[in-house]
Amino acid sequence: MQRIIASLLFSLSLLPALTAQNNRFHPAKQQQAPEQRFSAGLAPFSLLLPSGKVNLKGEYIYSDNKSVALFVSVPRPTSVPGFLSNNLDLTDNGNVVKNTFTSFGAILEQRFYLGHKAPQGFYFAPYARYNNMSVQRTVTNEFATSVKGAIGGFGVGASAGLQVRLGDFITLDATVVGIDFKWLDGTLTYASDNPDNDLVAFRDKIQEVVGGIPVIGSQLSAQIDGNTVKVHTPGLLAPGYRFNLTLNYLF
Repeated sequence: MQRIIASLLFSLSLLPALTAQNNRFHPAKQQQAPEQRFSAGLAPFSLLLPSGKVNLKGEYIYSDNKSVALFVSVPRPTSVPGFLSNNLDLTDNGNVVKNTFTSFGAILEQRFYLGHKAPQGFYFAPYARYNNMSVQRTVTNEFATSVKGAIGGFGVGASAGLQVRLGDFITLDATVVGIDFKWLDGTLTYASDNPDNDLVAFRDKIQEVVGGIPVIGSQLSAQIDGNTVKVHTPGLLAPGYRFNLTLNYLF
């Protein structure tokens, strides 16, 4: 037993010398900073533009040249864009008492950094996305006419961008170009509080108005559904372009 205790004490006495020798031959290991594998970011322009959303970003770096990035568009109520409201209202006269537009979206990217220094440098990223845009608009004249609905769908695409470090914990990430194709569809519901509303005439008026919507107007069909009129959009394969700029914190 005494020999075992003496051997253990002798081994422990050698640890400081072995550690010092290891640090002398591998100084980088001693000075290496903790590895930063995650980042969280915000797109500042989404706070300023009337886009109906606030864009947030998260990124997980799992190798020296690969990461997974998730962009989420948090809905933020804004006014329905003018070009859209012009194709929704049944009349140019009346007072707008409700006018809300929101947009939700999510983009999941698989990133490949060309310089093997993720998360910085140029990158290429195939991605999948989901979008949903909703409107609620009410116009009063003698009676109130309201329209509400949403259009959304899934898509796939690819992007290229650049991420640069602004400090030990801050990066600026720019998606310079992103091209995708989305499959979209949705429904708009029209209603009137006129107790004597002629639903057939109401439907015909709606059909006339939505028929002027660019690209898909000729494919829209207004149908009576109870006391309302619904317009279902056809499935549409739509191209898209995206640019994104986020300020990120690494941890």
